[in-house]
Amino acid sequence: MELGTPLGLGFASGLNAYLPLLSFAVAARWLHWYHVNASFAFLTSDWCIVALLVLTLADFLVDKIPGVDHAWDATHTVVRPLAGALVAAASSGSVTIPIHMSAVSTYHQIGSIFADVQVVGYGVLIIAVLGGILAAMSHAAKAATRFVSTITTAGLLNMVLSLSEDILVVLAILLSLFIPVVMLVLIALFLLVFGRPVLFLWRQRLNRSRSLL
Repeated sequence: MELGTPLGLGFASGLNAYLPLLSFAVAARWLHWYHVNASFAFLTSDWCIVALLVLTLADFLVDKIPGVDHAWDATHTVVRPLAGALVAAASSGSVTIPIHMSAVSTYHQIGSIFADVQVVGYGVLIIAVLGGILAAMSHAAKAATRFVSTITTAGLLNMVLSLSEDILVVLAILLSLFIPVVMLVLIALFLLVFGRPVLFLWRQRLNRSRSLL
């Protein structure tokens, strides 16, 4: 698996906290496409998959209700980045890093090979942090777009936006799982164009959510 998979799933979690986790858990458990990082093996358990399925359905329905969708977004200002960090860390168990290894004899070098080393330790932590940051940024973009829609259309287009976001999440998940290089390029373009303003929006939203507690 390439780095685009955990980072792409993390990015998608900013739009939907549960579907990326559910998709990866199903792909890992029943389709055997990926390896789950051992520390997060609970994600493939029966109870966790059922819980993720219920939460995914709840997210799909609640996000379509005008007014309630803003409250749902507010409560997920922290949840979605955490979900992004979790799915990125869990899927890092299948990320491999090519390194160059040389076999050396007493008198001369006898050859060289390439090997794959799984990401462990601090590598998992770094991927988790990156996944959380990407989720926070995509969540901020989603919340800002929904807020503008509510002001300009009195919420009439919110359901259309929600369905569009559902499609984007599915596409992001598919790209992350099957064409991670493309997903990585799209993330880079997103960061290049929207990185700084979106991160600023998420900080504002986080402060607003804390003030409501």
